[in-house]
Amino acid sequence: MARRTGISILDVKDEPLLWTEKAPREWVDWWAVNPRPDGSTPHWGPKNDNVEEMLEQVAEGTAICFAPASMALYYARPDLSWIPLTDTEPLKVALAWHKDTHNPHVTGFTHVVHELTTTLQENRS
Repeated sequence: MARRTGISILDVKDEPLLWTEKAPREWVDWWAVNPRPDGSTPHWGPKNDNVEEMLEQVAEGTAICFAPASMALYYARPDLSWIPLTDTEPLKVALAWHKDTHNPHVTGFTHVVHELTTTLQENRS
């Protein structure tokens, strides 16, 4: 599986999937694509409480996880393979703030987000 350039959600439907109780169940189900397009539910694997714990569990071969593409860049490890899901909608994140905000921290943060998204888009090309 690690050599593939893309994978279907149904190709991994029987793999144990990592999850967390730290997020609301509705979010966990959305993230896990529950139910799947064929009506099946995920095969729930171990729970985790943070990204580092999740990545260690994946590296140990305990389970798989679904993660945003940006994690492949920021959490690159030689013992992990990051393979895009080909039949799910990508997660879109929006940054919003009040139009009358004149806080230098907000301005600085928006510049960092813009730089990071530009770099990520360039790396995908």
